[in-house]
Amino acid sequence: MRENWNSKQVRMDLEQMKAEAESDPMAPKIQLDPNESATTNMDSDIESAFEYVRYCLDTHNENKAITLLRFHMWFDGYSKNRLETPVYSDVAIQIQKWRCDQDIKLYVFSNGWAEATRRFLMKTNHGDLNLLIDGYFDTSLGQLTDAETFRRVLDRINEQPENVIFLTKSSIEGRAAESIGMTVVLVLTHRRNIERLDEEGRRMPRVRSFNELEFE
Repeated sequence: MRENWNSKQVRMDLEQMKAEAESDPMAPKIQLDPNESATTNMDSDIESAFEYVRYCLDTHNENKAITLLRFHMWFDGYSKNRLETPVYSDVAIQIQKWRCDQDIKLYVFSNGWAEATRRFLMKTNHGDLNLLIDGYFDTSLGQLTDAETFRRVLDRINEQPENVIFLTKSSIEGRAAESIGMTVVLVLTHRRNIERLDEEGRRMPRVRSFNELEFE
């Protein structure tokens, strides 16, 4: 906030948090100088914003203002080369092989925001992986636990379900994709996730690494 104090983005974040705080009788209130360029009370304004953020974290209060602040902080960190997305080496190696050598189209479907996912993959420990991705989808199309959502995805990419494989760590999402005829493979890196699978999840094909997947 100090580095970007006079930017419209920081001002917007502060004003949205201030409004959210005022709607919550238990939340600490944000003191905000009405003069956008004022630096006289900058420290106290930032301190009051910090108190509100800490309150939201402690009470698990997710709201639009906190979500936007989080994204803006991430984007700022990436743009200033302070953040880098860690990606497993097997993922980076295999998606390059699939896309470049085998001409398999790749799409990312995220529970988060598609634009955020795109930015996360722009700066990874394996370079810009956006170059390998043909498209991004998020829950603006619907929830990943809803079969109808996957029908919308298939319509967007103009493919039949039998031509698509869905890689996921969620057996619930997997069942939704399976129900419309897509092939599903669970990718579970950690044993504890395998142990938590329900009966339906245990019958699904699963791998621990992208290296275990072979396309014929």
